[in-house]
Amino acid sequence: MARIKYHGDSVWSYRSFLNITDLNIKPDDLELGDGTMKLFISEQGEISGTIGTDGLWSLDLKGKVLESKPLGLEIIGTGYNGQGSHRAYWEYGYNVYFLPKVEGGELQATVLAGSVVRLKDHPPLSGNGPIHKAGEVATCYAVDATEPA
Repeated sequence: MARIKYHGDSVWSYRSFLNITDLNIKPDDLELGDGTMKLFISEQGEISGTIGTDGLWSLDLKGKVLESKPLGLEIIGTGYNGQGSHRAYWEYGYNVYFLPKVEGGELQATVLAGSVVRLKDHPPLSGNGPIHKAGEVATCYAVDATEPA
């Protein structure tokens, strides 16, 4: 594998949205999650890190850089979240890609975009409401906060 251009530590602002096509649904009602993604990418393309929102939820990340164009990342996030009897194991898969810069654009941030899939059923953080089912896919993106535009 070639040397990784984006190796080292980085911090990203992350958001994901459900893939629902009804334009009458408000954007806030489409959000699956948001948080801070902290990544370490080795020169060999191995990924480790965390994603979450302090005090609410957190997942440990492990993955690898994909030899693709554009450059992609394949990551699995796992962790226990919730309180008391609502504490549950979460597992999500992320396939994201570094978006190319737009010709003529100014102040362009480095952005990852792709999909996230829930790999295991789990209850909502509050414990109230239906089980979040495995297999649900959302579109996600993350903006590099380490080197903002």
